[in-house]
Amino acid sequence: MKRESIFSSPARFAALAIVFFAGSAQASAQETAPPRPEAQIQEVASRILQEAEKANCKSRGCRILVTDFVVPSGLTSQFGLQLADQFSNELASQQRGIQIIDRSNLREYLEKERISSDLVSNDSAIRWLGKALNATTVLTGVTKHLGSFVHVQLKLLSCDKEKTAAIEEFTLPRPDSTNTLSGFDPIAQAASKDRWASAPAAYGAGPGEATFPVCLYCPPPPYSDAARAAKFEGQVVLDAVVSEDGRVKWTRIVRGAPFGLNQEALNTVRQWKFKPGVHDGKPVSVLLPLDLGFRLVD
Repeated sequence: MKRESIFSSPARFAALAIVFFAGSAQASAQETAPPRPEAQIQEVASRILQEAEKANCKSRGCRILVTDFVVPSGLTSQFGLQLADQFSNELASQQRGIQIIDRSNLREYLEKERISSDLVSNDSAIRWLGKALNATTVLTGVTKHLGSFVHVQLKLLSCDKEKTAAIEEFTLPRPDSTNTLSGFDPIAQAASKDRWASAPAAYGAGPGEATFPVCLYCPPPPYSDAARAAKFEGQVVLDAVVSEDGRVKWTRIVRGAPFGLNQEALNTVRQWKFKPGVHDGKPVSVLLPLDLGFRLVD
């Protein structure tokens, strides 16, 4: 998905100087003028490609995924999304036998799995995400608002080996709207909009609805090997419909987790058995929210 350049409007700079004569002032301005943001992006993208082999990225077999750039909290921002798009497009235009994975694939995957950017902001989760999208290497970015500028830090990670290419750091002029620099969670926003859109007909549980189904056989989900290796702890939130016979007949991820824990949660819940909920004295299908926690035990 392409976005317009975040630098399409003129950047605002203020300078205070004593001008002795017009000729010298003009020359000084020309000498100190900062590079255009688009030119900076081109130069940094070129250096990233030159350094790619240090992250185990070798021409024909290399597939680079550009993740959503985040703020220090791990959330993404409109500025970070647009800047990531620009770097992905620039890398693709300069590529030398290296494949740049379409970022729309990343967005579709995160929306399907309901995985927020703050859950895939550390190196282990980034490498897992890259493998899930068939990448060999991942470009990550962190943006930080510093007055009139935005500091950007990029690094290139190998998905298969603990290798990292040289870290690139640079500054860009602050966009006109500082709102675009604020962290937000697009996955949570998408989930809240369509949470009930495709749910099958079922009663809710509570006053005026059906009684809560009672769990008869509900073992906890197992850890995936990848989550255990990364020492990840978190939760998967699901919606599930418990049918009249006490079996789970429909599930949907509301908030997911990385490292394959979504599938572990879904596989486990589908085996659960309940005493069904009741409405007007009869067993009925009931829609339940389920929160499955993953905690490591020493």
